[in-house]
Amino acid sequence: MPSYASLLLPLLASSASAFVAPGVNSPLVAAPARPSSSSLPMAIDYNDPAVMEEFNTIQMMEYDDVVDELMQSGVRAPADMGDMDVKLMLVELRTVMKGGSSSSPGGGGSGANDVPPSSYASKFEEYLWTKPVFREYYDALKASGDHNRMNVAAEYCNEGQDARDRYYSAYGP
Repeated sequence: MPSYASLLLPLLASSASAFVAPGVNSPLVAAPARPSSSSLPMAIDYNDPAVMEEFNTIQMMEYDDVVDELMQSGVRAPADMGDMDVKLMLVELRTVMKGGSSSSPGGGGSGANDVPPSSYASKFEEYLWTKPVFREYYDALKASGDHNRMNVAAEYCNEGQDARDRYYSAYGP
């Protein structure tokens, strides 16, 4: 009677080759995705008053009316999408068609991003508004897409000693 190892060896070899063997038209190693060069925000701020007003208007609509309005704009709502998801889709569509939310860059706002808040939620937010050099550095990190350094900078503002203890060896001079 053959040993279990000799019976399992061909099975394991064929299973492993399914994971490492390239397909007919696919490359052996997938190319890494390049970071996007655009800095467009791809999320709608549902706390924005203009978006909330739009949402409240759409929330009173019937499902069929929402689907009809989407179809008139050339957007087909998937059949398996729920009532609230379809309504949120219409909120996003209307917001984008109007030119964005009032707080988004390039949106319908009148410079709301240039007015500092009356109070700050954190030291990080305070530094962004009161220290132009820090703001310039943080914007450069954002433009380069370096999320790790952005997080370290924010943590350094809010919890300086903890951030130094954790990250000084990796990000220090």
